[in-house]
Amino acid sequence: MFGLFRKKPKPETLPEKFARLFVVHAELVAATRALIAELARQDQPALLIANHSHLVADLAAIAVMRWRLGEDPRAAIAEAHAAYRELIACRDRADPGHALPMDAIAGITDWDLVHALFWLAGTPEPVVMQFPRLEQERYFAYSRFLLLRVTGAEVPAALAAAVAQFDSGDGLVDKDFRDKLALLDGDGDAQALVGRIAGYWPIRRRNGFYQSSAPLPAGFDASNDLSVDWQLACILKLKGLEVAGPHGWRW
Repeated sequence: MFGLFRKKPKPETLPEKFARLFVVHAELVAATRALIAELARQDQPALLIANHSHLVADLAAIAVMRWRLGEDPRAAIAEAHAAYRELIACRDRADPGHALPMDAIAGITDWDLVHALFWLAGTPEPVVMQFPRLEQERYFAYSRFLLLRVTGAEVPAALAAAVAQFDSGDGLVDKDFRDKLALLDGDGDAQALVGRIAGYWPIRRRNGFYQSSAPLPAGFDASNDLSVDWQLACILKLKGLEVAGPHGWRW
């Protein structure tokens, strides 16, 4: 009964959330690095590679939050890039034939975000890591298609076919993809497309598809305030366009 009269804790402010998450990810980075050092002395290649992947994920999360705050994220991206190179080297040593399935080594699901950060910072890497069911998942198929187009890489026929099949949808994720593709291809008024795409981001916060079928940094719930639309940023950089707000690349 007395619990009814207890004061509820104050809701966490956005600056407090950023500060807390920077600490959380920094602690995860330190713990993962310690675990990697221990696993390197053991014969557990899948676990070792997965932890290298988790390290990249946490460093990338720090970089994205720096970006969202308007701070120059390039130092944080460089740290994530160094960890990625360690991941690739570890994979080549521990799994030289790349026999381990992608879901055993992925560690994170939004590899396209990681590759996009490297490309934006001027240190691109070949897009080799991916979501395990890439061609069966609408968000990830769209995401990889846009990333490959932006970076000038070849789009595999199977991925192109999957995207063509998905593109008949009329959900928020489909509209977002079609407008980004139109912006990329120069099809339509660029400023109108940019405005419409930027307007989709806040809608993602409570969109059921993004809740169930997209990675957290794609803008659902709390990540709407903490993350960025990297796909839009990449297209804008490629096209030499600028946008006001948090989703542009300014460095």
